[in-house]
Amino acid sequence: MPEQHEIPISSNGVHPHYGVADPHGAHEPHDPHGAHEPHDHLSEEVTEIIGKMPSWLIRRGISLTGVILLSIFIGAWFFKFPDVIASKIVISSGNPPIRLVARSSLPIQLISVHNDEQVTTGQTLCVLANSAVYADIRKINTLLAQLDTSPDLAATLQKIKIPGALQLGDLQGSYTDLCVAIQGYLFFITHNTYQATIGSLTRQATYSGQLQKELTTRQGMLQEQLSLQHNRFAADSSLVTDKIISPMEYGESKKKMLDQQMSMGNNKSSIIQNSLQQIEYQKDIAQLTLQRQSEDNTLQQKVRDAVRRLEGQYAQWAQTYLIRSPTNGKVTFFKFWKENQYVTAGEGIMMVTPPMQDYIVHGTVGMSNTGKIKVGQRVIMKLPSYPFEEYGTLNGRVTHRSMVAMDGNFSLEIQLDNNLTTNTGKIIPPQPELEATGEILTQNKSILQRLFERIIGHTQR
Repeated sequence: MPEQHEIPISSNGVHPHYGVADPHGAHEPHDPHGAHEPHDHLSEEVTEIIGKMPSWLIRRGISLTGVILLSIFIGAWFFKFPDVIASKIVISSGNPPIRLVARSSLPIQLISVHNDEQVTTGQTLCVLANSAVYADIRKINTLLAQLDTSPDLAATLQKIKIPGALQLGDLQGSYTDLCVAIQGYLFFITHNTYQATIGSLTRQATYSGQLQKELTTRQGMLQEQLSLQHNRFAADSSLVTDKIISPMEYGESKKKMLDQQMSMGNNKSSIIQNSLQQIEYQKDIAQLTLQRQSEDNTLQQKVRDAVRRLEGQYAQWAQTYLIRSPTNGKVTFFKFWKENQYVTAGEGIMMVTPPMQDYIVHGTVGMSNTGKIKVGQRVIMKLPSYPFEEYGTLNGRVTHRSMVAMDGNFSLEIQLDNNLTTNTGKIIPPQPELEATGEILTQNKSILQRLFERIIGHTQR
C-alpha cells in the first residue's frame, strides 16, 4: 500500500498551500506562483471571511428588505395629510372698537368723561382749546334743537327764552344774526296793524250780516203789506166803477199802493247794497290776512335761515374742536388723561368700544397655493396673546374667499366653530379684537401621491 501523507487544512477549509478543500475530499493543487489562484493575493482575514458560511440575516436580507420596502410603499399610499397654508387672521366683534383722533393741533381744554366710562352716541368726550365757553355753546345747541324741530315755530318763538351775554367765539356773529331775526319776528307779532285792521273789518262784516237779516225780514213784511194794498186797490177799482167811491178816493188808494211798491223797492236796494258791502269787507279781510301771512312767513323764514347758518357753523366748530362718541360703548384713554395736554392733528386720543356682538373673522393669504383654498376647509387659529400650548387653538371653517387679490393678498371670511372656546375647552375672554395666525388645512393627499405629482411635474417641465 502506498504511503499516505496528511495535508494540513485549516479550520476554514483552506490549505495554506493547496487552496480550498473540496467538500467531497478532493482539492485543487495550489500554484505556488499564484498564476491560476484567484485568492492568493488576499490576506488571511479576508480569506477566512470568504470561506465562512453566511449568517441567517445575510441569507434572509433580500427578502426582509423587500418586505420593508413594500411596507413603506403601502404606508406611503395610505398615510395622508393635508397641505397647510398660513394666513394672517383678525377676530373682531360685529362692532369693532373705534379710534378717535384729533382733527386739529391744539391743547385739550376739557375732558368731560372718565376712563372706562359708558358713553352714548353723540356724547361729547373732549373739547380742544378755543375762544368759546363750552357751557355757552351747549346753550346754543339746545336753542337750535328747539327751533329746528319745532312744528309751530311762531308759538315756539313766543315762548322761548333767548340766552344773552354768551361767549361763543367763532359762532358769535351767526348767533347775533339769529337774535336779530327772532326779535324782528316778535316785534311783528306784537306791533303789527294787520290784526287790528282785520278785527275791525271782521266786526263790520258781522254788523253788516245782522243788517242783512233785518233788511230781509223787512222785505218780507213790505211784501205782505204790498199784497194787502194791492187787494184793497182792486176792491177800490170795482167800487169806483160802480160809483160807490169817488175818483179822488180811488186815486188815494192807487197812491198808497204805489208808495208801498216804492218802499219795497228801496228795501231791496238796501239789501243789495249791504250785500255788496259785505263782499267788500270779506275782500279786505282776505287781502289783509294774506299780507299778514306773507310778512309772517318772510320773518319766520329769516329765523329759519339764521338757524341753519348757525347750525352749519356749529357743525364746523364741532368738527374742529369737539371729540364725540360715534356709538354707544365704553371709552378708553391712552396717551391723554388730563386737560392742557397738547395733541397733534391725526393723533389718537381715545377709543370707544361698542358692546360685544357676534365675532367676525377675516383672514388674508398670499398668492402662493391660494387656489387650493376651498369653502368648508378647516382653519386652526393660534393666538399670540394666548399661547396654544397652554390655551389651545380656535377652530373654524372657510366660508368665503375673494375672487381677486388686493395688494398681493386674497381675503378670507371664516366662521368660528365654537366662538372663543378653544379645542381644549378654555374660553378666551371677550375682547373687541384679536390677532391670530391661521393654518388652513387643504385636501388630504398621500405621500405617494405627492411624490408622483412632483415627478410628473418635473417630467413635464
